[in-house]
Amino acid sequence: MYIRFVGIRSHRRGKMEAGTAKEKALAKRVWVSSIRVTDFDRALEFYRDLLGFPVQLEAREFNWIEVGPEEPLCKIGMSVQEWESGEGGVTRTGIVLEVEDMDAFAARLKEHGVRFTDEPEVQPWGGIVANFLDPDGNELQAVYDPAHYEYGKP
Repeated sequence: MYIRFVGIRSHRRGKMEAGTAKEKALAKRVWVSSIRVTDFDRALEFYRDLLGFPVQLEAREFNWIEVGPEEPLCKIGMSVQEWESGEGGVTRTGIVLEVEDMDAFAARLKEHGVRFTDEPEVQPWGGIVANFLDPDGNELQAVYDPAHYEYGKP
């Protein structure tokens, strides 16, 4: 998996906010986490049509497509490349998707033939986690955890 950390906004999105020199020298967020796919159209059927992520940037002439929510939230970037997948044909991406209803989410993916490497399971911390594969063997994780931002608060 390739991750690009970008600390400035594109000229199309506007100028970066003013701040101290130290603040300007820090990464602002994770902008895009990218994965390798073998076919853009097949990847779009999965990420756009099945998972529901809108296309934010389609630049096939540069071998790049981004799907995901509007700025400033993180996107999934895709590039077509040949590669050998990991053990058992699975490439772990580290990409975690938040879902509102794990049962409905898992049922929808299963209806479309998506393979789960780990079925939805309640975790000791109370959330529900499932791991599944895209058509190229990239493993993604879905998490239902409505109390996530409550952990560790004083």
